Amino acid sequence: MALWLSVAYAVMGVLYVLTSDWILGRIVPDLTKYQMFQTVKGWTFIALTALGLWVILRHVLGRLETSLADANLAESRLRGALIAAGGSIWRTEKKPDGGLNVFARGSLMRGVNAATRVTYDDVHLRSRIHPEDRPIYDALSAAILHGETDLPTAIWRVRTDDGEWRWAKIVPDHESRDAGQPGSVYGVSLDITDLQQTTQALSDVIAGGELGTWRHDARTDRLKVNARWAEMLGYTLEELNPQMINDWRALVHPDDMEEMNKAHVWQFENHQHYYAFEFRMRHKDGHWVWVLSRGRAVEVDQDGNAQILSGVHIDVSRRKALEAELREQSDFLQRLTETSVSGILALDEAGVVVFANFEAQQILDTTGAGLVGRRQDEIGWMQRGAGPSGAGVPLVRLRKERAVLRDLRLTLPLSDGTEREISVNAAPMETPDGRLQVVCSVSDITQRLIDERLLAQAAEEARFAARHDALTGLPNRELFGAHAESMVRQARTDGRLVAQVFLCVDQFQQVKDRFGPLLGDRLICQIAERLDGLRDGAKVLARVGAAEFTFLDRLDSMEEAARLTASIAVAFETPFELDGQTIYLNSSMGVSLYPMDAMSAEEMWINADLAMYEAKALGGNQCVAFTAKLRDRMAREALIGQSLQRAIRERAFELVLQPKVNLQSGNTLAGAEVLIRCTDPDLAGIGPAEFMPVAEKTGLIRQIDLLVIDLAGLFMADLHGRGLSLHLSINLSPESLRQAGFGAEVLAHMAAAGLGSEDVQFELTEGAVVDLKSDARGAIALLLEAGFELSADDFGTGYSSMSYLQSLNLKELKIDQSFVSRLGLDDGAADAIVLATLAMAQALGLRSVAEGIDTPAQEEWLRAHGCDVGQGYHFGRPMPLEKFVETYLATPKLREAAVAR
Repeated sequence: MALWLSVAYAVMGVLYVLTSDWILGRIVPDLTKYQMFQTVKGWTFIALTALGLWVILRHVLGRLETSLADANLAESRLRGALIAAGGSIWRTEKKPDGGLNVFARGSLMRGVNAATRVTYDDVHLRSRIHPEDRPIYDALSAAILHGETDLPTAIWRVRTDDGEWRWAKIVPDHESRDAGQPGSVYGVSLDITDLQQTTQALSDVIAGGELGTWRHDARTDRLKVNARWAEMLGYTLEELNPQMINDWRALVHPDDMEEMNKAHVWQFENHQHYYAFEFRMRHKDGHWVWVLSRGRAVEVDQDGNAQILSGVHIDVSRRKALEAELREQSDFLQRLTETSVSGILALDEAGVVVFANFEAQQILDTTGAGLVGRRQDEIGWMQRGAGPSGAGVPLVRLRKERAVLRDLRLTLPLSDGTEREISVNAAPMETPDGRLQVVCSVSDITQRLIDERLLAQAAEEARFAARHDALTGLPNRELFGAHAESMVRQARTDGRLVAQVFLCVDQFQQVKDRFGPLLGDRLICQIAERLDGLRDGAKVLARVGAAEFTFLDRLDSMEEAARLTASIAVAFETPFELDGQTIYLNSSMGVSLYPMDAMSAEEMWINADLAMYEAKALGGNQCVAFTAKLRDRMAREALIGQSLQRAIRERAFELVLQPKVNLQSGNTLAGAEVLIRCTDPDLAGIGPAEFMPVAEKTGLIRQIDLLVIDLAGLFMADLHGRGLSLHLSINLSPESLRQAGFGAEVLAHMAAAGLGSEDVQFELTEGAVVDLKSDARGAIALLLEAGFELSADDFGTGYSSMSYLQSLNLKELKIDQSFVSRLGLDDGAADAIVLATLAMAQALGLRSVAEGIDTPAQEEWLRAHGCDVGQGYHFGRPMPLEKFVETYLATPKLREAAVAR
């Protein structure tokens, strides 16, 4: 502004001089007058410019005085406000050494130093800052020294001369920075100690009361909450913020939201700005949290409408749960009193009834006059045998002992002459006014006592039934075991023997199948009656199975055991009569003696059972005494059975092949018989001759037969892959054939293994061929229908039947090695049997096979008499599959011979 005024003044001066000189030159030609007019012109210019400067300066100085007065007034007002607020004005200035000097004045500074105007070195001022806040001070000082434009507001604690810490809020003025003087900044500081303490106290109250705070801006619908508010619902503050009012509504239970909406509409319309509601909010985990919300409007517009609302949330779920629990307990007690199956009765100190529920009326009010208001001796209940003094509940005793009286038995006479049995539980209770009452629970136990007597009788019967056979009334296994334990204990003392005879009735199942279960039960009763007639003295007889009985007796010698079994066998010599039917039966028995065979009752039972099963295995109708060899054999068979089960699961088996040769065609290969070996380590050294009978007994033979087919299929698939072929003979066990569905299973495994009738023929023992059982006959029929050839194995050792051989369409007879081994040894019977078998095979059109050929002489004899196929060690022992292939099928000549039939 000053520059423009100077320029304007110079321009005007130049124009004035030039213009005035030109005018004077025109109108004043006289030099003397010209000089005079020039002097007048100069004084005139000075007068005019002085007048103009006077006017301008007067105006500017007036404005400056006004501005200065306003500034002084504003400064006074600001200082007054700061002093009133406990604040100060401050200014910083950079020191030559690089630090800061702080110039301050105000009431806050008076607390720090006695002077109202103070100058601080930054090091001295920093020593008065609380150690925890010094990083904040250092950051602000560095920002001022570096001339940063964005200076932060800071809050720290300053120590006064009295040692008190005061909170100060430091507000720098960004626009007061002097670019020419780094470190020069103005600002104010405010004493906010009271505000901080109030804020801290409020925070402590909120934290201690576990209050969630909220603030709702109705203008923007924004909702701001604290961390506790979010924590009540299982969230963090970051998960909820920023939040709108509709986000809150989405968390409120719909039923509660509907009720609150109705209340809110009325409150907003009537400018009722205080709110208090209890409602449910959904927790993050999905359950509902009960919340008490209190709040009010903290800002309203000129029309009285709420603009900003603030309040708190309190988790009242526990209180709600307690209230619900109390209501439930109250309702329960009321329902319990009203619907209790026991009578509830209350008596005062004088024995007067003051309360009785419906059930108590039903039990005790025999006259219909009611109970309340009546003395208990008027009710009529008495302690049995106590006389008149024993009427009702002993109140004196309860008052004196202050104890609970349980199951007091009283009798109440009825009008029909009978008595009602009553059980009373009584306890003293002091009322709020100090009086004593007795509360009683009363139960009619008349029927319960009757039921208890009947139950005791039934329990006795049940105990008898639990230890006796329901059909015969004889002791069962449990009671027999108790008798055996007792006898063994006594025998340890007196040195006598104890004998147990395990008996199984032979042919009983056939009789039951023929005559039906009812007659079978009657037959069992007759057997039990006849055996029971043999008992005398200490003998014990028990029925322990469908057709199994066991005897127990104390003996003086082993000879008495033989007489005992003989007497039992005699009992079956006379036939039994049932509805005019004469039934002949016999029995298999096993005997075990203590202490020779067993050292305990359980061991004696096991040994007698083993001996009985051995008797059945020997054909029945005999008695077998237990021996250690029998136990060892049974144990070995058990071990083999367990090992076989594991071997089957792990497929621990391998096949070996024994060649079959054509005797009439130069001993060319006719095929091979498939034999199985077990590779399980526990069965090492145990061959098929030993483990196969065990497999038949334990029901495992079926799985082994099917496993042979599976393994044969794998071998044949490999053989066909090499371009080779071989005809196999596979044995099927009679036990497998007798099982239902076995024939269909064989065909299914054959199909899965890729084997057909051109690959395999089946060898069956004579027992299977002539078996009358329908399942075995059905399985054989399925195999024949599928085109498989059948061979009668071990022919001549069983029950050969010409009709069955013809009807089954067998293709082959195998002469048993027991006959072949005696050929040419001057054993005319063996030669005759083999010749007859060969003749029969030729007559029936069957192929004849001799097994067990071990010598050239046997081979020549059989060839000379027309035997078709030979098999035995003379031609080759059973060998592993690969070795068989190398030995018999490796060359074209052998392959050609291998398929010759």
